Amino acid sequence: MRSAIKLALALGLGVAVLAALLLRFDMGVVWGALARVGIGGFLLIVAAGLAAEIVLAAGLVPLLPARPSLTVIFATRQLRDSASDVLPITQLGGLVLSVRVLALAGMDATAASASVIADITAETFAQGLYVLTGVLASLSLLSADASLSPYIWAMLGGAVFMAAGAMGFALVQLTGGHWVDRITQKLFGVRTDSKGFHAAIHAIYRRRGRMALSLLLQFLGWVGSGLWLWVVMRVMGLTQDLWVAIAIQALVEGLRSATLFIPAAIGVQEAGYAALAPVFGFAPELGLAISLLRRARDLVVAVPVLILWHLIETRCALRPPA
Repeated sequence: MRSAIKLALALGLGVAVLAALLLRFDMGVVWGALARVGIGGFLLIVAAGLAAEIVLAAGLVPLLPARPSLTVIFATRQLRDSASDVLPITQLGGLVLSVRVLALAGMDATAASASVIADITAETFAQGLYVLTGVLASLSLLSADASLSPYIWAMLGGAVFMAAGAMGFALVQLTGGHWVDRITQKLFGVRTDSKGFHAAIHAIYRRRGRMALSLLLQFLGWVGSGLWLWVVMRVMGLTQDLWVAIAIQALVEGLRSATLFIPAAIGVQEAGYAALAPVFGFAPELGLAISLLRRARDLVVAVPVLILWHLIETRCALRPPA
């Protein structure tokens, strides 16, 4: 009950921020920018987003004890992101569905939980490096902006904290004992014995080459999200360079991660794009339009994915026990 109240308050805060943005900016400019995209441009935006998603999904492959089909790998990532992007749950809620996909594919629950936790650890580290890259790449522009310059050190500190926090979390997984077991049981709803979970985690981290490959793929996936934003900007008629798109996307992703308690980063994402747009040479209304295009892209992909998943779960529930 208490968690539901906190979730509702966080969601209400995000909606309030979004409403304030919609009232503040000239929505005629926003709708005009969206109209210029057209159906063909929007389909290109969706395709570019799926391409970045595939690279991010590939980061899980080196961490698995056995390699499922590519469909299962992509479903594991896409279902997690779809749930986090459109459902009234925090970003952590999508992790549960990742484990569920792997379990239905035949993987042991303990191994699936360990793989997903190691994956999110690698992703957080890679994301921290990506955010740090974005801050450093745009340091001069951020310093020149009076509204954002006071927050530069906070941005740098947040990026370093994400990377260092991921390393610390990895150490906790190796030595955390019953604390990690309780976290795993609470997140994934499975009871894992301490020895089995630690053995699975140790087996993953001992394969340093595979762990490094996962980190590289995750980093490339986040860079791919910057490429996605560049495609969006080009479709909208903006002429900013690729590095601008990478920097903006890195900063927005850092902001989303810092406010992961707000479901779907509602309001936070819109404020991020709108605040950064003038720094990089275009109107805040266009930044808001970019965020709305991202929301539309998330809905177009997530709704069919979640409906299909509901049908699969229903079919499993109706299947007679073996």
